[in-house]
Amino acid sequence: MVLVRSFRHTRPQADGAGARAANLLLALCACLAVSGITISLAAATAVHAQPAAKHTQTAKATQDEPASRPIQSIVALVNDEPITGYEIEQRVALSMLGAQDVQKKLQAKLKSPNMNDQFKNFAMKRLKANPPKTEAEQQARVRQLQGEFVASIKSQIEKEYVPTARKQALEELIEERLKLQEAKTLSVVAGDEDVDRVISGMAERNKMNAAQFAEHIAKMGASITMMKERIRASLSWSDVIRRKFGHQITVATRDVDRMVASADAQDDVELKIHRILLSLPVQQDQKKLAQRISDAEQLRGKFTGCKGMETMARGVPGARFDNLGDRRPTSLPEPTRSLLLSAHDDELLPATIGENGVELWAVCGRKLVKAADSKRETAQNELRQKEFEILSKKHLKDLVTDAHIEYR
Repeated sequence: MVLVRSFRHTRPQADGAGARAANLLLALCACLAVSGITISLAAATAVHAQPAAKHTQTAKATQDEPASRPIQSIVALVNDEPITGYEIEQRVALSMLGAQDVQKKLQAKLKSPNMNDQFKNFAMKRLKANPPKTEAEQQARVRQLQGEFVASIKSQIEKEYVPTARKQALEELIEERLKLQEAKTLSVVAGDEDVDRVISGMAERNKMNAAQFAEHIAKMGASITMMKERIRASLSWSDVIRRKFGHQITVATRDVDRMVASADAQDDVELKIHRILLSLPVQQDQKKLAQRISDAEQLRGKFTGCKGMETMARGVPGARFDNLGDRRPTSLPEPTRSLLLSAHDDELLPATIGENGVELWAVCGRKLVKAADSKRETAQNELRQKEFEILSKKHLKDLVTDAHIEYR
């Protein structure tokens, strides 16, 4: 927090603006000395609450940028549907609300070693022009100057951020146009009620009602309408992917098992395991090892299921069949554990070389031990979401490729 104290100077008060400015500078220096870098994120937060629209106005002076034109001009056409400079400006303002890069850079700048000296120079220039007359004014000016100083730093950082934000805004708006166009084709455009429900949830999480939230967004320099259209595109696109590809999104039981087993609950799945061990002599050489691997591959070629493994092993000299019963994944070494979890039931894995010889492992069944249904459901939903995102990215890429996009 910014530390502001009441300062009583020990040296005699001098008359005139210069003396008052000098006294206030002493107060500022004392404030900085007591609290270290006290031009802290309290001031940064206050600046962040100011409208972001001013930040985007600096864009207009930048050449070869979409928003450098009049804001109502058309910047791009997406299948003959326009995107205006105003929309880009509003999207940049919206992105500023959650611009973590800007805040991180601001924090780093405020913590830099020379920040005190920079603030002193900044303050002295302004105090000479308009020195305070009373102690109360001194305290008020400390707060004011700190806020102005942080605002100037933040403005500089945002000027660096805006060109990148504009480019990202145009890309997002193009994608959203394509998403909504596809949703219209399939008649799955999200309605106002769905969008308002999301906005109400956001407002509630911020301890506001929808009207207060909209007013808050406006005060921050962004548009609630732009936020709603962004939400509408996202909701509609989810319905597009479900409508077109929902039947393709399947999750195998073994994938759920592997995910559950790789999480904290590794003992939630038990695998029924059979193994054939082809022993190697103590004094082994490459020729004998190669022969044993060849024997193992011949056995794999004869494999028809777990029930015949014991009989199959009897036909090979030095081969031993082991029914290992139900084993939890944590009891098995890697990479065998992952290979078994990935295998189908009644599947024989390729030959591996173990401590005691060449091994053939088979998964002959699996069962849940103590896995809560909620854990498996969570794993299944995560896997479905990954499939959903893969299909979503692919379909959007196809739409971009096929679209007629004209930049102006």
